Order: sequence, then structure tokens, then C-alpha cells
Amino acid sequence: MDQTLPKPAGAAGARFLESGQFQEMLQTYRRLKPLAEDKPRTFKRRLAEFDFQEIYPIMDEFLKTHTLDTAEDLARAAADPDEETAAFAAALLEIFQANLTARATEYDILGNSPATYFICGVWANMKRGREFHPASNGITVTYDQPDAYGNQNIRYRNKDYEMTLIFETVKEYTRNLSWTAHRLLIYTLMRGNAQNWRNNTAVFNITEYMEWAGLKSRDAAYRQLKKDVQSITGMKLTAESFKKYFESFYTTHLATEASIKKYTGEVRIAFAENVRHFLTQYYQLIPDWMGRLGENAYRMAFYLYYRARKAPMDEDGSFRVRVEDVIQYIGLPTKEEVKNRNYDEAILRPFKKAMEEIRQISGGSLDIEIDYDNINTFLAGQLTVGIDDAMQDYRQKLDRAKAAKQLEAKKKRGKEDRESGK
Repeated sequence: MDQTLPKPAGAAGARFLESGQFQEMLQTYRRLKPLAEDKPRTFKRRLAEFDFQEIYPIMDEFLKTHTLDTAEDLARAAADPDEETAAFAAALLEIFQANLTARATEYDILGNSPATYFICGVWANMKRGREFHPASNGITVTYDQPDAYGNQNIRYRNKDYEMTLIFETVKEYTRNLSWTAHRLLIYTLMRGNAQNWRNNTAVFNITEYMEWAGLKSRDAAYRQLKKDVQSITGMKLTAESFKKYFESFYTTHLATEASIKKYTGEVRIAFAENVRHFLTQYYQLIPDWMGRLGENAYRMAFYLYYRARKAPMDEDGSFRVRVEDVIQYIGLPTKEEVKNRNYDEAILRPFKKAMEEIRQISGGSLDIEIDYDNINTFLAGQLTVGIDDAMQDYRQKLDRAKAAKQLEAKKKRGKEDRESGK
């Protein structure tokens, strides 16, 4: 063991090995270990990002001769530590108490849906005059050309329903559209959910929104909110349900009513009940730091958390997404759209800047990695996205609920078959 370790603290100090903080350290160590030999540059960067420069060598040395793979191993080491184990636990506890800022992240509950996701993806691409087509299979998207009055319809269809987005005088709508309308819509859906959707309305104060979004100027926030509210109330939609998940509805505003009181700061945004149900078909976690991100980073984080809900997970708690899917969703230019082949300025730099911004503000709760050599391998590559324990626990709850629902449906079918004599 390293001679700088403090004197053994006995069983009391060794109890740290059963704590959630140590579990997080152990998980981080296991993520970093494969990088130490295979990707030394990435390993060095990750050490700094996770503030793990002191912790890693202590853990690496100790785990060469000790096993802490299971809950039983940890319980045994904590209950009856030898001198080396007690010193190990005391060293990590001292570092944690003195230097390590816990990366636990608070989450809000968002009522979300493929419709909400699609609307925000359309908004992200409208400024470039580009069509947005989701990466998921089984989805058909059709863009009509603007009619003689400048109005445009966009139809979205999946196996459960068909939706039409209606933009009146689409050029004028696009000119006034800001990415912050996406931020406001998501915040509104979170607040409405927290308030149990009384009268299908979300109510909050401008100062609350400023704190969530990291805004400093009240006047600037007020002016932006007025524009963003117009973007939300100015769009119309229709929806037809094929499987009765919600009540079909005809042409209705995305939000039917909205008001901002400049002096009291009260913001009130109301939805038709069937539209509100349509926009909130399921629930997912959204981190409370997401509102403080800039445009590209915000949209990237939203997309990754949308995918994290159901993406296939590796054993280390990470999943993969195609770089091109992320680029399309957040509205960066395609390779073909870049003038003079200035790919670094137009694509690589803003993409990497968004990744770094997420790393810094998330404190490591959303871990994003990519390896590439040039623009071609970058665009053909995949992001490896690691999520924290809170998000992984939430996914497990969803999986258990889904399994229970499938089992109940199977029992119900069996009972119906027996009663019908099949």
C-alpha cells in the first residue's frame, strides 16, 4: 500500500466501503480502468473530469490484492477489516470529506411523448429550412410544400397514431422561432406535472424559470418568454389515435392560452386536455441542470435523455447513439451543407463544445465519449453515453413495471381462453 495512507481507522472507518459514495467511486474506477492502458490520453482527461487523480492510484493499488466485486465482499471487508483494508477506507473517506464534491444529480419528472420529441426536433431544423426525420424505424414523416398563403403542414405517423403540425405563415413563424421555445415547453410540462395539471395549466413565476435556466436579466427573460409563448401558442396540430391511447382531436393550438404578468412575474400556460394527454404519454427523468445549457448542448442533452429511457444498455451502464442522429436532432449542418469544407468550424467544434459543456455542468452524471480520426469517421461513429445510478435505477423500475404489465396481460388472456373453453 502507499505509505501516504493514514493510520488505520478500524471497523468504523471501514463502514465507508458500504456507502453510496464508495459505490460511486468503485463504479468510476471500473469505467476508468480499461482506459489506463488502451487510451492513455482519454484516461488522463477522464481523471481530471471526475476529480479522480488522488483516488485512482489508491484504488488501483489496493484492488490488485483485494476483491470487492460483490455486496458480500464489501460487507465482509467493512465488518472485519484487516489493517490494509482499514487504511484504504480511511484514505478514501478523508479524500471524500476534504476534496470530493458529490456528483449526485437531482431530477425532475417530465411528461413526454414521441410527439413532444418530434415537435422539438422540427423546431431545431426549421431555421435551416431542413426537414427533420426521426431515426426510429416505423415512423413516416411527410412535409407539404407551403400553400399560396404560406401555410405548411407536416405529418407524422407511427403505429399508434398520426399527427399533423400546422404552421400558419411558416416563414414568419420560423423567423421569430428561438431554441428557447423548446426549453420553455419542456419546463412548462415539468411544472404542470409537479402541480398535477390543475385545470390543465402550468403556473410559475419568472424568477423560478430564470433560476432553472440560469438567466440573470429579468427584463431580457421577460422579452424572451413573450416570444417563446407566441411560438408555443402559434403552432396548431391534429392527432388521430389508432389504439385509443388518447382521444383524437382536430385542429387545436399547441397551447390554448398563455399570459405573462410583467410586474408580478406570473406565467400561466394552459393546454386543451386532450392535447395535454397527447404531449405527456409517458414519464421520464430530466436533470435540473439541463436548463442552464446553451442551445446545442441543451438539445443534445434532451436527445440523449430521451434515448436513455429505452436504449439497450451495456454492463457498465452506458449506451450508444449514432453521431449523425444527434447532429440532425440538434440542427447542426450536414457535411453536404458545409461551405468550403470547413467541417471543423461548422460541425466538429460546436459538437465538441456541446459535449464539454454537458460534462462540466452535469458534474459527470452524463458521460459522453467518442473516438474518431477525421470528419468521415466522426460522422460514421457513435457516442458512448454513460448515465448515473439515479437514471439506471429509473430504467430498472420501468423494466420491472413493463414485465409486470406483460405478465398481467398474459394471465388475463389465459383466463379468457379458459372461460371460452379454448
